[in-house]
Amino acid sequence: MNDRWPVLTKRTLTGIKALAAKKERDSAGKFIVEGWKSVAEAAAAGLPIDIVLVDPTAVQDRSVLSRIERSAGTVYSATAKEIGIVSDTVTAQGIIAVLPQFDHSSVLPSVLKRKESVIVALDGINDPGNLGTIIRTCDWFGADAVLVSADSVDVYNPKVVRATMGSLFHLPVITGADLPAVLAQCRTAGSTIYSTELKRSEDLRTVNFPSRSVIIIGSESHGVSAQVSAVAHQRIAIPRIGKAESLNAAMACGIVLARMKL
Repeated sequence: MNDRWPVLTKRTLTGIKALAAKKERDSAGKFIVEGWKSVAEAAAAGLPIDIVLVDPTAVQDRSVLSRIERSAGTVYSATAKEIGIVSDTVTAQGIIAVLPQFDHSSVLPSVLKRKESVIVALDGINDPGNLGTIIRTCDWFGADAVLVSADSVDVYNPKVVRATMGSLFHLPVITGADLPAVLAQCRTAGSTIYSTELKRSEDLRTVNFPSRSVIIIGSESHGVSAQVSAVAHQRIAIPRIGKAESLNAAMACGIVLARMKL
């Protein structure tokens, strides 16, 4: 099976490993996807895959591998040790892919023209697991787009990509957003903007969301910034029944979207 694959060179391996750093990802315009499920999701979504590294001893489903091969520019045969050098996990799964970063610059104007839309804006989300889970949650509830502020963790961070469980390939995630400016654009287009905050906010259970809405989610530690909050039409809060100080940002996002969608 691996006879038809070129052997991985040290230069190529070094170049892929460098993509662990944001500076190198931005310079190359590429990012790493790891694991059979995530790479297969990328292939199923019809995304271009530049490079795939495969440990032939780790292949369990040849039909999945065939689908990945059809989407890949080049498939390299790699040892478990070589994949481990690139892997961000303790136990590598035997497959690594390199994809071009997405260009979603034209998505927002299109979404804002729809009669119904839900956009989630993320302000200062710094935890990779949280950001990945939020993207996955937005995908589950059918959000139309996600805006990620410039001061949030990089969407292409390997931990974020892994936490999305493939949802990054299904949902437009607009990165590096100047949220006050972009949210002002949303207001002008007729969307109603809600900021999730604990103080001076309306109970989520009493809110009737209009057909075009934007939900702002802030970080657990700092919440929504004053500059971003100032653009919102309304502040909303998830009522606290117990004594916990705060909710995980991903959980808060899920609760709000469930209230809107279900």
